[in-house]
Amino acid sequence: MSADDDIIFRVDLPHGRCVGVRVPTAINPGSLLGLDHAERDFLGTLSLARRPTWLAGRIAMHAALRDMERDAGPILATRRGAPELPDEVTGSISHKQTLAVALASHRRAGLSVGVDIEPIPTLPPAPSDPGWDKRPDISSRVMTPEELAALAILPDGLRRREVILHFSLKEALYKAINPIIGRYVSFQEASVLPRPDGSVAVTLTLAKGEGPFVAEARWSEIDGHLLTTAAVRPQGEERKRGESMAKLAVEETSGAP
Repeated sequence: MSADDDIIFRVDLPHGRCVGVRVPTAINPGSLLGLDHAERDFLGTLSLARRPTWLAGRIAMHAALRDMERDAGPILATRRGAPELPDEVTGSISHKQTLAVALASHRRAGLSVGVDIEPIPTLPPAPSDPGWDKRPDISSRVMTPEELAALAILPDGLRRREVILHFSLKEALYKAINPIIGRYVSFQEASVLPRPDGSVAVTLTLAKGEGPFVAEARWSEIDGHLLTTAAVRPQGEERKRGESMAKLAVEETSGAP
């Protein structure tokens, strides 16, 4: 059995190539074939409980990069715990008990992306439903006062799902913006308004005044999970890049025989 046998989906999303991998209940030798020696060595340092999700996340990221015709070599971790990728690539990994996903994109104009997954809660909650059903209410920590006011209008049965969706969107945003500003970003520094079509209105109110940034987010449902992605870039970088390319084109033309 090869590592690719565990892949559940490979899709192009607005923020990059996304690959989902089923987390193995036990690690078999075939799953290790796609890893570099350095990755195998690192895997051996992890606790037995962490190994399956870490492995699935790396399998997913390698697959996403291959789909982009990129070879990252060993994908270890930065000091922030994010996947360590080549300078020309931006990417993110998220995993839960049964599913790991990776999102990768070309790094253009300062782009940074993030991804998160959360199990979709059952409605109404079942006594056996794991994870979120047994967690305390985190709405006041995750949501801004304006978001909480909108939450209060929803029927009781839909509120828990909405809190999870807000949590997931802000996790994806945090993963996207953290490499740019290099600090922890609280849930209160971003406001999100998810729409039924998967689009999201995003407003950043960064406590230390960094930016301005262009921030985007999307959400969807896949394999029993909420899948959220985010993309952040410095405002004006696309314009600067376009001006630089236009200037280069003029110089090349003027220098032509």
